[in-house]
Amino acid sequence: MKHRLMIAAGLILLPITAWTVSKDFNGRMWLAHVPPLPSSGQAAYDQWVDDGRGVLSLGEGFKTVEDGMNQATAEQMQPNAPSQSQMQQQASSAQQMMQKYSTPEGQAALKNMTPDQLMALSQQMMPQGANMAPGIVSPEDQALLQKMNNGVYSGNQQVVADVLAINKQAQSIEAQWDAEVAPLVAQEQAAIQKLAVCPGEASIPSDQEVSKVKLEYADKRIAIAGDYLPKFESLANKMKVTVQPVIDFGDDAIAAWSQIQSPALKQQTSAAAHGAEAQSFGAVGQVEAFIRNLSRKAAQTVADKKAIQKQYADAKGCR
Repeated sequence: MKHRLMIAAGLILLPITAWTVSKDFNGRMWLAHVPPLPSSGQAAYDQWVDDGRGVLSLGEGFKTVEDGMNQATAEQMQPNAPSQSQMQQQASSAQQMMQKYSTPEGQAALKNMTPDQLMALSQQMMPQGANMAPGIVSPEDQALLQKMNNGVYSGNQQVVADVLAINKQAQSIEAQWDAEVAPLVAQEQAAIQKLAVCPGEASIPSDQEVSKVKLEYADKRIAIAGDYLPKFESLANKMKVTVQPVIDFGDDAIAAWSQIQSPALKQQTSAAAHGAEAQSFGAVGQVEAFIRNLSRKAAQTVADKKAIQKQYADAKGCR
């Protein structure tokens, strides 16, 4: 008798914690919004915002994905704590229930209730979103738990190894890119030193001639970027294919968690479900970072040329 009363009342007095989840903000969606790998320096430049001095910041495409995933994560993990009035109402309901079932009549009524009736009674009195005491997991919830797999993708170790291999290949190609660009610094300086100097005390070339050389070498850097960007295309696609299972698992796990009917079970598995979705977002982030870093490297060549054009906009020849 006392045990039944404690169960019925205890179901109400446990703390309330809930999380929101939106199926519209998942890894698959954000992956689809990651900007494509550009094929030229100009295409890369178009993915960024130039401050006019050659300093680049994220363009709308990259910014939308990064900000969107951060916001979705924050919204999903935001606890919905009960208000003061809700807490007072909860305590009042619990007190009324205790008083009702502390009487001989109430105890007799509890004694005659079946387990299902007791559960129905507690659920009726329980505020929405309240945590329930652990109990038997329904077949439906069991199926959802299997989809979650405790928030751990079984093939994660292989994915990590494959991503490292892809990045290593990309670094090798990027090193070749850098090696081809490196000699241009000395070549540019040598070309400027060969320019005829203007008559006068300064004995330096005219700004007009210097700008021609600088723009010539800026174009060479832009051309090299255009030559190397296509060499990363297959690796970018391979990266997407490699991390796709992690994204799928995380999205499916959070979707399954959102359908769990037992509030207690939902609370217990919240960390695992959101951890899986965080891995999904992290996988998208790996693809985005792969493309973003290469895009910025190529875009900088165009930004540097524009900065030179601005610097020498009023350049004049020798007087």
